[in-house]
Amino acid sequence: MIHGENASNHGGNVWAGGAPSEWLDYSANIRPGGPPEWVRAALLRAMDNVPYYPQLSMERSRDALGRFLGLPSGAVLPTAGGIAAISLAAGLKVDRVRIPAPAFLEYSQLSERNGLEVELRPLLSDDHRVLRPAEALGRDLRENTCLWLCNPSNPVGAGFAPEEIAELLAIAEERSCVLVVDEAFIDYCPENTVKDLLAAHPRLLITGSMTKILGIPGVRLGYAAGFGLLDGLAARQDPWNLNCFAESVLLDLPDHAGDIAEECARNRVRREAFRTGLEALGIYVYPSSANFFLCDFGRPVRPIEDKLKERRILVRRCMNFPGVDDGRHLRLAVKDERSNGIFLKNLEEAMQCAENH
Repeated sequence: MIHGENASNHGGNVWAGGAPSEWLDYSANIRPGGPPEWVRAALLRAMDNVPYYPQLSMERSRDALGRFLGLPSGAVLPTAGGIAAISLAAGLKVDRVRIPAPAFLEYSQLSERNGLEVELRPLLSDDHRVLRPAEALGRDLRENTCLWLCNPSNPVGAGFAPEEIAELLAIAEERSCVLVVDEAFIDYCPENTVKDLLAAHPRLLITGSMTKILGIPGVRLGYAAGFGLLDGLAARQDPWNLNCFAESVLLDLPDHAGDIAEECARNRVRREAFRTGLEALGIYVYPSSANFFLCDFGRPVRPIEDKLKERRILVRRCMNFPGVDDGRHLRLAVKDERSNGIFLKNLEEAMQCAENH
């Protein structure tokens, strides 16, 4: 089953009981405080367009997205969330896919649904080292394979420099393969984007999402970007893929790059303070360029998760991420300073309770 409100498959299960606002949710990596005021204003303005079908060609939206990304409008495709872009990319005409482990669950599930063979290759070493993309995915590569890479990585958080990805891309091109880079969290480390490589590399495709940085998972706004592969994706996209609310936000997006940069700067400060607090509890925290951490507790985390849930705090256990499905790992979101302080206090108490029982 690919979709559904299954807490073991995805974070953000704030519908488990009571009002969603009653949960302190560290399982989903969404902008703290929800959408900024300009996004709220855009959503309210979109109410005027509810009686009408959205623009079928998405011409206005593609122009705005291109200006935001610094790409021609013909090289970008707005989608109903990042998952819609991933779903389109999973339909590329290849023989198989190769995916790092751990990685976002849908890369493999959607590929398998399309009848593709899935190869998993380790991204992490036994001593907590994150492998280079070419080291993890480039060895013994067969022709007509689609390589998937999330940058920064989900659930690890590691960011890869463009030159590291270019090394993998060169191997892929030599073997007539395709490389899809999911940049769902790239706003948190924009220096790592590979969008500047797109024009010269038709076998490279980017998928992305505005859900995390804008705090709008309920709106569904994502995209795909590329030159050689994008036309095929657009031909398979359902009509009216972008609703009026997502379109309204997207049309305002190019004017608010400053807001996004400020939020990312805040995240960097919060992230490092949160890391310090987690490490003080004896937890191994992987280096992260995103708005979350992958944490190795060195012992079973299920009792800790249960204690936190009793206090209406959600965390993301990693049992369906191959490579970290040993029961010792949690992925934890980075939130505002007050929430992080509350979480760390409750986590310390939950760890002590779990150890004593």
